[in-house]
Amino acid sequence: MALLKTIDELRRYVAIDASDIPPAIALAIIEAEADCLSPLLGSALQDWLQVAYDAPTFDPDAPTPAAQLLRRVQGALGRLGTGVGLTGHQVSIDATGVHIIVGDTMKTAFQWQVVQRQQQLLRQGQRGLDEVVQWLEDHREDSAELRDWAISPAGRRHRRELFTCTADFQEYENISNSRLVFGALGPVRRRLEAFELGPVLGPDFLAELRDQVRARSLTSDNENLLRTYVYPALASLTIGHAVPELGLALNGDGIDLTIARVDDSNSKEADAGLDQLLSTKANEALMAGARYLRNLTSYLDRTASATRFATYFNSSAYTNPNTPVLERNRPDSPTYKFCG
Repeated sequence: MALLKTIDELRRYVAIDASDIPPAIALAIIEAEADCLSPLLGSALQDWLQVAYDAPTFDPDAPTPAAQLLRRVQGALGRLGTGVGLTGHQVSIDATGVHIIVGDTMKTAFQWQVVQRQQQLLRQGQRGLDEVVQWLEDHREDSAELRDWAISPAGRRHRRELFTCTADFQEYENISNSRLVFGALGPVRRRLEAFELGPVLGPDFLAELRDQVRARSLTSDNENLLRTYVYPALASLTIGHAVPELGLALNGDGIDLTIARVDDSNSKEADAGLDQLLSTKANEALMAGARYLRNLTSYLDRTASATRFATYFNSSAYTNPNTPVLERNRPDSPTYKFCG
């Protein structure tokens, strides 16, 4: 059973002139629920919400946790389903082939209009998914079902790395609040956590931060460290590494160039000089990330002690800032050494 069933429910989130949900859109809503929503809710919470929604006395406008959650769920499902189903809704299939749907008073919209509307719906739907997760986080103590969700695999899936949501990443690098971009950057972020942050923080301190993020138990010192140094470094490094990596997409047919101009025909080839612009953006992000990492190391070395950032203090990554620096070249040195 779907969590959005009627045209009146769909109209609350999508302007649509129809007496019933069109078949192509109804199928897309079911697919969006299975592919996008179920992984966020988990089977237990989704079953609970479905039972509440199917109850004869259910009031979708009530202030109860189930009704509040359902409104956000239906907003995301309605927009995603309509956006995905729009292509199929434009045509009809019968025994003689595929036909455009036309009428005496209406004609099919121009392709650019269809594409813009579809992209708008999909962006709104993806933002709706972010709103569902944020609502669950904000209200995780409101009922036993929500508390169970918070400690379930579904409730911790988005907390398996230091960045947990689109909005946090957006604070440090502009990705237009895109959940799709945030998700696409996930493999790069997780790789950089291990390869770039790991040596700076030490494996034990990195594990401590990850565990506290997963358990929603960050200490005030660790939260300040994340937001002041770790998040900015990781966001900049991610963009620097992702600019060339995400310019290519692997699919079933091979490798596609995914760089396009922002206009009504994004299939155009990249402008001349775009490679230089991308290279500059990547290099600037990498340099910014490296500076943040140096500041992170300096801050931890100055402030770490047996009682503050103790895991880092007791690791090999810690360097006592008061350690005398060995002078390489002195006036009486028989030879001089040059550092590259």
